[in-house]
Amino acid sequence: MGYTADLMELIKRVDKTRPARVARKKAGEEFRALTLDERKDRLEKYHPDYRAGGLRELKVGPSKGYAVAQEFADTFEARSRVDPDKIDLNEVHYETDVLVIGGGGAGTAAALIAQEQGARVIIATKLRHGDANTMMAEGGIQAATKGWKDSPYYHFLDVLGGGHFENDRDLVKTMVTEAPKVISWLENLG
Repeated sequence: MGYTADLMELIKRVDKTRPARVARKKAGEEFRALTLDERKDRLEKYHPDYRAGGLRELKVGPSKGYAVAQEFADTFEARSRVDPDKIDLNEVHYETDVLVIGGGGAGTAAALIAQEQGARVIIATKLRHGDANTMMAEGGIQAATKGWKDSPYYHFLDVLGGGHFENDRDLVKTMVTEAPKVISWLENLG
């Protein structure tokens, strides 16, 4: 399936303005941050979680009352496709030393480390391996690896601000100081 005509027009606009943006970035110019009103306007206009009718409350389960995207609510509240009468929990199909729930970045890293230590590992994930929030993250993995403007110090402040200064500071410190090593480890994995 190709791009829609509307999306092709947007791609052309991005392509047309790319040289000027690259030149500004190379010259060291920073892009102006959006004001709070501009952010609110963009979110309400483009982000599905902020559009009217984009969310609905879950009617069942441990997250009952929590508002999620309509599509997620439909999936969470759908009837199971597994017939419980056809499942025999006394019959062992797989044996493992470590069972990792979730095939995103954290789950995959845990599985790799356990395997490196000699454990037999199984990853259980709801979709395909890698189809997880890690792949959907805006901008990917957070780590300060690009010099003084991208130092763990500034990353620490950014994380605290993003968490409205309610974060556990020891956990944030560990995350921002260990993240560059983790990025290096991931890059070495290919």
